[in-house]
Amino acid sequence: MSALWTGLTGWQSPDPAGARGESARTLRPVPAAQPRLARRPFAVVLIVLFGVGMTGLLMLNTTLQNQAFESRSLNRQATQLAHVQVDLQTQLDTMAAAPELARRASDLGMRANPKPAFLVVPSGKVIGKTYRVKGNEMPGLVVKTERELAADDAKAVAKRARKAADKVVATRARALRADNEEIAAAEAKAQAAKAKADGAKAGAANKQAAGKTSEQKSESSSGGNR
Repeated sequence: MSALWTGLTGWQSPDPAGARGESARTLRPVPAAQPRLARRPFAVVLIVLFGVGMTGLLMLNTTLQNQAFESRSLNRQATQLAHVQVDLQTQLDTMAAAPELARRASDLGMRANPKPAFLVVPSGKVIGKTYRVKGNEMPGLVVKTERELAADDAKAVAKRARKAADKVVATRARALRADNEEIAAAEAKAQAAKAKADGAKAGAANKQAAGKTSEQKSESSSGGNR
């Protein structure tokens, strides 16, 4: 390398031996450089990784939102079911109450027995005498059903309507009787007036007949005297 450089430039080293020793000391084999990735593929890889990460994050966020919506929906359903359970429990307690049992028993035609007989289990012995209930022994314990109450209300309404109709009929009968009495009185008055007029006419006729008779008598007497 030095000889080639000397031939080209004509320059010689003042100390060739020392130069060779120094170059031997400084020149050494360098390991091969590691291959580096190009900038464009590295940028593409980073973009792909960023896109995959954003897609995963978006999918995770969407999944969490869906789960939150589902959780709220399930909570609302649980609240509604709790209200339904409370309503059903209230209805069950109402149906299991003594007044409701008495009403349902009355609806089935059952009546309280003032003289009950008791059956001993498991011997089957009956304590007391059987008594056939007529249904009117203890009216205070009979709980009327809605159907019976409606029937009683209908009977009361029919009774009031019948009384009102009877009252109207009686009023009309009294008015008709009064009209008949007025008509009869008017007819009697008219007949009396007619009879009076006929009597007056008959009296006048009698007077005229009596006058004619007296004139005839006077004329006959005067003729005899002649």
